[in-house]
Amino acid sequence: MGSETGGPEELIRAGAVTFGLEYRTLNAGAEEGVCIHVYNYALEGQDKELLRFDCFRVAPHYNDGNATMKKNERLMLDFTAESNPLAWTLDKIKNRLPIMLTKCEAEDVTRQIDQRDIDAVLPKIVAWAETKPHNRA
Repeated sequence: MGSETGGPEELIRAGAVTFGLEYRTLNAGAEEGVCIHVYNYALEGQDKELLRFDCFRVAPHYNDGNATMKKNERLMLDFTAESNPLAWTLDKIKNRLPIMLTKCEAEDVTRQIDQRDIDAVLPKIVAWAETKPHNRA
């Protein structure tokens, strides 16, 4: 068991947040997919992650929480309603990121979000993700 990444994590700064992009393979290839982290480097402590979107082939989900909350909640995506976890994730980053950050008790980060910063980096995130085999059957 365990997790492997397909190379180093690529970091893309977008104002108050930084997106970490990696391709993860779990359980000897039984699960895999694009992983998009949302970090805030102003948080105290070593854990800077606020959200993680695991656009996995079998069990796509996202995690919200941060070290100051002392919780990390996994929320599964419903394939019936959302058949493409990467498209769902990109939509949430573009249209719902501030409210998702508020849900994980990062209101101070939410107040610092400038949507223009997010919009400016989305094409880079999409271009990176398109190079990954996220559509494997």
